Parts: sequence; C-alpha cells; structure tokens
Amino acid sequence: MYVSCARAALLLVVAGVLSLYGQETVAAEGVTKADVVVVGTLYHSFRFPWFDGWNERGYIVVDRVLKGTVKVGTNLPFAWERDFRPGWCLTRPDWRAAIGKRGIWLLARDDDRYRAPGVFSGFNKMNTLQEILGVLSAEK
Repeated sequence: MYVSCARAALLLVVAGVLSLYGQETVAAEGVTKADVVVVGTLYHSFRFPWFDGWNERGYIVVDRVLKGTVKVGTNLPFAWERDFRPGWCLTRPDWRAAIGKRGIWLLARDDDRYRAPGVFSGFNKMNTLQEILGVLSAEK
C-alpha cells in the first residue's frame, strides 16, 4: 500500500512540474522584482564546489535593454548555485540548459553580479517578449 501511495504522490508532483514547465507565460512579479531586464545570451565561465553545492559563474552578453541602466554589448556577470545531485532541492534553478541560448533575462543585482530574482523567473524564451513588454509598460 505504501509503495502505491508513494508512486501516486510522485506522479502528482511530476505532473504538476511538467504542467508548469509547459507554460509559456511570464509572472508579472518576476518582471517587477527585476532590477534589469535584458535580451541576451548566457555564457559559462567556471564552477566550484562549496558547502551549498556547485557554484556556477558566467556572464550574459546584452543585445537589448528592456529595463535598467546597463548598456547593449555589456557582459553582465551572472551567478547561480545548484545542488551536487540533481533533484535534491527543486527551489534552486539550474541555468546550464540556457547556456548559449538567446533569451530574455530577468535579473536582480547582488553585489558585483546578477542573479535570477526568484525560483520561476530568470530566463525566458523569446516568444514571451510581447508579454514582458506589456508588463513593463503597465509598470510605468
């Protein structure tokens, strides 16, 4: 009985995560919280292990600025942490899948680098551009 209940719970969690993953919408809160919103490409620089998992560092080459005072052509330093083993903690996004992909980045300043301002904000596909521009125009 326990095994089937555990499987059912796992299936519900997986179905919920997959339904969120399939959505191509932007949370207005993520856009509002962001200090900078840019169109750009993430490049990886290095990683190092620490107590909290792998600490990843890279930079985003800015093609277009939608919000903030950064300039086109700037290399924005970007940092994120991920767990040593996948699936340990689902509250820490792993941005490695976005490396080399052009998209819209919602970023918060953190000392000398930028980070995603929330769990479900950060990298957005280009097909969300009009939605993000709508949120930004409503913000003004």
